[in-house]
Amino acid sequence: ANIDIIHGASSAAWQAMVKEKEEKLQGREQQLCVINTKGERQLLCSPKPVVSAELPALLRTQDRIFFDVSSYDLRGEAGKLLERAGPVVGFGTFDGESRELEDFVAKESVFSSFRYERTWRQCVLEAEDFLVVYEKLVREVICPSMKLKLGAEAPPITFYYQYPPTLRLQPGPSRQFRRIHRDAEYGHQDGEVNFWMPLTDPAKTKVTLWVESTPDAGDFTAFELNHGEVGMFYGTHCRHWVPANETEYTRVSMDFRIGVGDCFDANWALAGIAHVHPRREISL
Repeated sequence: ANIDIIHGASSAAWQAMVKEKEEKLQGREQQLCVINTKGERQLLCSPKPVVSAELPALLRTQDRIFFDVSSYDLRGEAGKLLERAGPVVGFGTFDGESRELEDFVAKESVFSSFRYERTWRQCVLEAEDFLVVYEKLVREVICPSMKLKLGAEAPPITFYYQYPPTLRLQPGPSRQFRRIHRDAEYGHQDGEVNFWMPLTDPAKTKVTLWVESTPDAGDFTAFELNHGEVGMFYGTHCRHWVPANETEYTRVSMDFRIGVGDCFDANWALAGIAHVHPRREISL
């Protein structure tokens, strides 16, 4: 797999977007980051995962992985899923002849409503063709890339990947955003790695994920990623957020998490969490 470090924005368009979002972020961190959420309070009094190793530093560092979009056509499969399920579930439809993901017209509540989130999760779970491509990507590209980072001498490792992944819709124009948070609040473990990938064109939606480099560093930077690139980061403890989509286009992205070998307790779940992501395994 082709792996490269995530660099800062290189194009003029990205630089302009980053500057605008950084200005909006000034002074907002304290407003958005709730340091005593229900999940964090629950973590203080709950049993901890039983593990025998610490997640290697190489897997806690931001990175990106490239893949061939013609071999792993997640954008195309997501479009088919939206065309089929959107009108049935009642959260959106393609308006006109275009079937480009950015042109899907979605209700604002699909981004902010727990009810729609739960329904949409079931739609993804039933999307067999989409999930076949997702598993192929994870098993053929993502997990081998993680194993490669650990070196040729690394012993066999079992990876516990989220199944199904989370497919997110963020319609615009809207003022709705995802607050600054860390995934430990939602029951994710120290031995997990986050992966995030856009399925729409960020040049159109002008929205991407913002992540700090290390836990509590506060140095939030934008992921400059296009379809065909997957951002890797330590989301259990590194805070991240998504600004509002102020454009007329819908942003679609996919994210998932992978537990790593003896660093991950496959039998643990944080008490009080409504949804725990199911997992599948691969050993390399």
